[in-house]
Amino acid sequence: MRHLFSYDDIVLRPKYSELVSRDDADTSTTFLGKEFRLPVVPANMEDVISYENARYLSERNYFYIMHRFKGMTNSFMESYLHYPHRILSISVGVNGESKQEIDVPVEPDFVTIDVAHAHHSNVKDMVNFLRGSSKYHKAKIIAGNVATADGYKYLCDLGVDAVKVGIGGGMICTTKFETGFHLPTAYSVWECAQTGLDVPIIADGGIKHRGDIAKALVLGADMVMCGGLFAQCIDSPAKIVHGKKIYRGSTSYEAKGNNNHVEGKTIEIDEGITYEQQLQKIHQSLSSSISYAGGKDLSAFRSVEWELI
Repeated sequence: MRHLFSYDDIVLRPKYSELVSRDDADTSTTFLGKEFRLPVVPANMEDVISYENARYLSERNYFYIMHRFKGMTNSFMESYLHYPHRILSISVGVNGESKQEIDVPVEPDFVTIDVAHAHHSNVKDMVNFLRGSSKYHKAKIIAGNVATADGYKYLCDLGVDAVKVGIGGGMICTTKFETGFHLPTAYSVWECAQTGLDVPIIADGGIKHRGDIAKALVLGADMVMCGGLFAQCIDSPAKIVHGKKIYRGSTSYEAKGNNNHVEGKTIEIDEGITYEQQLQKIHQSLSSSISYAGGKDLSAFRSVEWELI
């Protein structure tokens, strides 16, 4: 029986370092041909990222993925015509309506096919649709979510440029309770990375502490998606009620407005710092992690050993 570990179940072994100052550590990363200041992306969820957040991130060289809920994809792409972003990064579903939503005369840099279960024939249809459209022939395609090596291989074989890995790992996700299907995201990332395929992995779900980001990178992730860390930010789109941020799962009753296939919940989290402050804290944490890893940049994580506790 394999031990299915989460981020809480593992620790990283420190290594000899010659880094003069942690401030000298380079936290930048090249992801799908573009360089970003951090290997971190806010979750593409309604309570995590807004127009304003996306513009802020784009202008300051951070990666983002705009969510696809409540007609956001179409309106966000149209806004690009009036307010150019350094990069245009959108999400789409897999149904016919999703194909109509992206029928806008502007080509995005990144398209994330965003579904709960991406080891599915519907995803193949959407990949083929995007690859066959002249509007999207230059766009990098990200697809997810999957939780197994087989699911990861399936998406790699479809020719996507990156895969979002993690099912049921988020604090507002109830998939494992409603369906019985779930693997800890940390384990899923490790299992997918063990295939040796050279398709970047976005670790999605289960990040509770900033140190978990370094753990995800050590396990094989190239980019780490964080929901709660950004939903709690003062300037996130999550509503504030009685001094608490209301963080809704994308498939919760409160977000969907109906009880059809509910696999998410709504929680209250303490209102915290701003997006800018959170990004700076993540930068500082990763800089320290690089020092403990014995290197000067994110490549140091490739040789870090980890242990189960």
